[in-house]
Amino acid sequence: MGFLHHTFSDIYTRQDNWLTKTDVRIKLLYIVLLLTINLWSQNIFVSLLFLPVSFLLLLLIKIPIMAMLRSMLLPVSFAILILFIKGLHEGEKEWLSFSFVGYKVILKEEGLRSGLHTCSKVLGGISIVIIFSFTTSISQLCAGLKWFRLPNTIIELLSFIYRYVFILLDEASTMWTAQKSRLGHASWKKVIKSFGTLAGMLIIRAFERAERTNEAMQVRGYEGGGILTINLPPWRKQEYASVLGLALILPILIYIGSMQIW
Repeated sequence: MGFLHHTFSDIYTRQDNWLTKTDVRIKLLYIVLLLTINLWSQNIFVSLLFLPVSFLLLLLIKIPIMAMLRSMLLPVSFAILILFIKGLHEGEKEWLSFSFVGYKVILKEEGLRSGLHTCSKVLGGISIVIIFSFTTSISQLCAGLKWFRLPNTIIELLSFIYRYVFILLDEASTMWTAQKSRLGHASWKKVIKSFGTLAGMLIIRAFERAERTNEAMQVRGYEGGGILTINLPPWRKQEYASVLGLALILPILIYIGSMQIW
């Protein structure tokens, strides 16, 4: 469970560096437009370009390599799984075959190409999101979304989810430790059973806490709105220069992304 605590930690957003000081509105513009290009691009090298650039920027602001790898572990695992599944089920031309525990596994060239294209988008997109999460706090994010006139309901839900996800992780960690102390992980069969019990209990406790929170807020006269009171200042010359830089970069990425490799 310590892995999840490190993954969701916002300790790096409180560091003093040029990326955390960058206006959240500029970062939101960049991330939305770059994610759009990542999804639209037909050239896998555009998507794969985002990965080393993001790692380089994070290294420049002294983010530990292990923290980056922990954040990338789950997305990379899913990307590899997608690549393998597409290689097994799509296409006709055989690229590689081998035996595994008595079964013949055949990977097809068309499926691997399609899977590689999907993997590049997964890696490119998650690298953009990770650099944003390492440099932007939840209060800054909510303030930026409010400036962009996002509905207050969505902003409130986002702030509540972020607030209570750590409480949920603490409860999961407590139950996980209790199960281990009672030999609930003595075998793989018991591990699977304990994990199912833990998941069910977490869902029940999440509903119970939501009910208690809703009742407490209603008793205190909460009727919606008023959670976020941060007002962002007007743009300065630095922000306008950043927007100009984005306007120069986008045509280049769009041109390269329109070039289909295969």
